[in-house]
Amino acid sequence: MKSRIIFLIFALISLGISGQTAKSVLDKTAARCTQGAVQVDFSAKAKQGASAGTLVAQGNRFTLSSPEVNIWFDGRTEWSMVKGSGEVNVFNPSAKEIASMNPLNFINLYKKGYKMSMKTVGSNYEVHLVASSSKQSIGEMYLYINKQTYKPAIVKLRTGKDWTAITIKNFKTLGQKPAAYFSYNAKDHPGVTVIDMR
Repeated sequence: MKSRIIFLIFALISLGISGQTAKSVLDKTAARCTQGAVQVDFSAKAKQGASAGTLVAQGNRFTLSSPEVNIWFDGRTEWSMVKGSGEVNVFNPSAKEIASMNPLNFINLYKKGYKMSMKTVGSNYEVHLVASSSKQSIGEMYLYINKQTYKPAIVKLRTGKDWTAITIKNFKTLGQKPAAYFSYNAKDHPGVTVIDMR
């Protein structure tokens, strides 16, 4: 009985340490991702298909450029322009939609509403986040973070029953960008029709 109690205590201590360590790893990663704007190349695979492109993110704002689409998000409003369409759609996306477009969005999510655990996988920390409430739009995430640089390498996230896997490469820090950088500028796109869906 005594050995069982000791084992239980060690198990509980281990869980506590794992949670704290996972948070400290994510804190360091978030610090790397919030020193001004960050640029990454990404490739994503989901049930709906695959995509790739370049993302520039600063806080909760981002721009995304791919062969198919250009997206600007200023923290509230998204402008989405399918290349060659001659149109840009304007709307306010959901948290789920933002997460599927911005692989660095986890830096805005992990501090509230997720249980954390962590293990080492090769040269990365694997941080597992599980939503503590079914109301969260992202139910579960796996984050693979380089142990030496604290740069994110892979983000896997589950919304409902569907998983999206995003590989991140060529992480660069760009310095501060003005807020206007993350908004659509009609002057840069003459002849494009704006369709406001808000």
